[in-house]
Amino acid sequence: MAKQTGVADGVRALFEARKKEPLSPQKVFVLLEVTGLDKTAERNSVRDALTWLVTCGYLVKTGMRATAQYRYSGQGMRFKKATAEELRERRIARGRASRAAQGAQRREPRADRMTINRARVELLADLAPARAWGKERNGHAQAETVEQFQARGGQVQRLTASWEQAA
Repeated sequence: MAKQTGVADGVRALFEARKKEPLSPQKVFVLLEVTGLDKTAERNSVRDALTWLVTCGYLVKTGMRATAQYRYSGQGMRFKKATAEELRERRIARGRASRAAQGAQRREPRADRMTINRARVELLADLAPARAWGKERNGHAQAETVEQFQARGGQVQRLTASWEQAA
């Protein structure tokens, strides 16, 4: 038997050894030695693997919740797991294809990397608040001083600061 590389492999090995025997989730936990308060994450992984193996058709589930039983369906896994060498070859082939696609469409290099995109500057300038010393621009009114506001008839409420209240 191949070396187990994950939780699903361990669950599959367990059910292959007990092809005729239906197993409850609790029995699976005991057989995989994931019982105890400190093994909650491992039990969740086993539970997820059981659900996934049922979805793949590898296991058959009967019952619900406390009465759930899992048994081997007799159908193997739909896809064979790739070996480390096969995965490495696929990764190399994808890299070659990616580099070939990038090489086919060479772009013109930018003459100056410090060039500012003027359209973006205009867009950001519209979002900025009006400057006190600036003129009205794009709907922003010119800022005014407190004295100018009071001269127009505005009322200003003065709030004392925390250090002034203590004095």
